Amino acid sequence: MFTLTDDTCVIVKAIAAQTDGGREHGGLRISDGADRGADYALEPAGGPQQGDVVVEQSGARVFLAADVAPLLGDTVLEATVNHEGVVDFSFGSSTPPQGMTEVRSTGEHRYTH
Repeated sequence: MFTLTDDTCVIVKAIAAQTDGGREHGGLRISDGADRGADYALEPAGGPQQGDVVVEQSGARVFLAADVAPLLGDTVLEATVNHEGVVDFSFGSSTPPQGMTEVRSTGEHRYTH
C-alpha cells in the first residue's frame, strides 16, 4: 500500500494549500516522468485527474496516475525541505531491507508556512 511519512503529510498539505483546490481538494500528483527524463513526475495539483488513484493520509492527498499506481503499490513517499525551501522527494520500500531510492522532483516546490 502506498504511504507517506508524517513529515511528508505536512509538506503535501502545505503544497496543496498553494493549489487552486486548496488543502481540501488539492494535493500532489505523481505521474510518468519519461517525457522529462525521470521515472516519475511530481507536481502540485488542484485535484485528481480522471482515472487517478487518490491516496489520503492524515489529511494529505496524493493523486497517482493510473499508469503508475500499480508500480508504487508498496512504496513510501518521503519528502524533505532543504535550507532554500526546495522540496526533495524520494521513494522507499515499505518492505525491509530495501532502502530509499532518491528521486528528484520535476520542479522546485517551495514550502512556505
